[in-house]
Amino acid sequence: MSRGGVYYHSHFPFHDGETGQKRFVILNEPTEDEPYLVVKTTTNLRNKIFREGCNQQQGVFYLPANKERSFPHNTLIQLLNIYEFSTKEFLAGHLTEKVISPLGNLSALTITQIINCIKQLKDDVDEQYFRLIIRK
Repeated sequence: MSRGGVYYHSHFPFHDGETGQKRFVILNEPTEDEPYLVVKTTTNLRNKIFREGCNQQQGVFYLPANKERSFPHNTLIQLLNIYEFSTKEFLAGHLTEKVISPLGNLSALTITQIINCIKQLKDDVDEQYFRLIIRK
C-alpha cells in the first residue's frame, strides 16, 4: 500500500453516495495518522482523443492500453476527484471485508509523471491534499 499502487474496489464509495466497481491509484505515502489519497480511473473515453500522459485541460492522465500492466485498456486517471481512505478503512477493505484487491504498481516513471501533472493542476487541487501528494 504505497504511492503508485493500483487496486480494485468492488464497492468503491463515490462522492455522490453511490458505490460501484472501480480501479484506483494511491497518490501519497501517508504517515500513521494521514489518509491514503486515491484517484479513480475510467476506460470510458467518451469518444474523445487524449495524448499520452498529462492532459492538464481535462484534469486527467492518459495511459494507452498495456502501457502499465494493471491497465489492459486505454485508461484515464482522473486527477481532480481525490478520495480519502484511512489506514483502518483501507486495511479493513483489503483484509476483512475483501472488497479491495491489489492489482499491481505503476512504474516509477509513470507515478512521477502523474505527480508532475498534479503539480500543473495545483490551483484545482485541495491545498491539504496537494501537500500530502507532493511530499516525498
